[in-house]
Amino acid sequence: MGKLLINIILMILVTLPARSDTFLISLFNEHSLSAIVVSADRGTYRLVADGNDEGVYGENDILYITMHGDSLLIRNQSGRIGVCSAASFNEIDEFSVFSLRPADPVTERSFYFGSLDISVEFGRLRIINRVDEHNYLAGVVEAEAGTGWPRMFYRVQAIISRTYLYGNISRHADEGFHLCDDVHCQVYKGRLSGNETIYEAVSLTDRLVIVTEDNSLITAAYHSNCGGQTVNSEDVWLVHRPYLRSVNDPYCLNSRNAVWEAGINTDKWADYLRRMGFAMVAAKPDPQLFAFRQQVRRSFYNIGDVSIPFRILRNDWGLRSAWFDIRVANPSDRLLIRGRGHGHGVGLCQEGAMEMAARGYNFIDILQFYYTGVKIKRYEDLF
Repeated sequence: MGKLLINIILMILVTLPARSDTFLISLFNEHSLSAIVVSADRGTYRLVADGNDEGVYGENDILYITMHGDSLLIRNQSGRIGVCSAASFNEIDEFSVFSLRPADPVTERSFYFGSLDISVEFGRLRIINRVDEHNYLAGVVEAEAGTGWPRMFYRVQAIISRTYLYGNISRHADEGFHLCDDVHCQVYKGRLSGNETIYEAVSLTDRLVIVTEDNSLITAAYHSNCGGQTVNSEDVWLVHRPYLRSVNDPYCLNSRNAVWEAGINTDKWADYLRRMGFAMVAAKPDPQLFAFRQQVRRSFYNIGDVSIPFRILRNDWGLRSAWFDIRVANPSDRLLIRGRGHGHGVGLCQEGAMEMAARGYNFIDILQFYYTGVKIKRYEDLF
């Protein structure tokens, strides 16, 4: 099957309504890979190259797939199979698992459910995982939240991840897949490490999504820790969302990312502010000029008539959050930054939600605490 026909089929698939079946996820989408090693870790797979059956592969069978101009060169342990424009590694047995290891450049091996489509596009390998919704969401939940948290929190994260999946189903439609595997969409690293609690959470929340009063899917933003107060969406992204309102959050205050510290050289801070438009009368201004406190979250850092958004300061200096105070250290050539929270602060605070779950709140309580005026509904009930 040629690349043109494959692309036409993929375009049709990615524009279909979201269903609880198979999704197309671009793996290593932000990387320029030119060679990969693929093998069956569990079960059996059939290799198809340009529509031709190239045999069945089981555990410990290995395929080497490299770019060959605008085509693929495929080899197995016995030698060369041939050159083709596109290939698929299709699962035969249910619950089969394949492994994929980038070989150029080399990175760690990852494991995935489902099947694999490989072609060459824009001078690199295009690698698409065809995976069912359940296994995809379980992989996302673990990648985005980690392991070891209360069961109810994983239900919260599963609903958030499903809301994002359905709401962004056509995000990469013109590229022939649904979502990528990196932070541009949702982080997805394939098969779980064995946490059955996460699988259970995905199953128990099947088809549940977060919607507004008019049944529109929300932008289910979340972050690690808000430091005690979340942020209005327009303060970070300049876009007002009525459900992304600032809320006082007492639940995350004793979590690991609730507070942090950093140090900045006073002269470097002054030079930076000059570049940003702040007028400094003295060559070496009094460091106390820079000291301030944010008792509650503020949007702008002000000196005189000039201001700069705290979100810009956070990004430019690589700070954990935009909620911080500055005081002058001793000696005064250093400024001490004391901050609260980790992340952009919009929407759900993960560490706060974890604590709420530990205290016995259910997933509806938690989601409606962080997302103002929302409802939890089954996806098919929206239409």
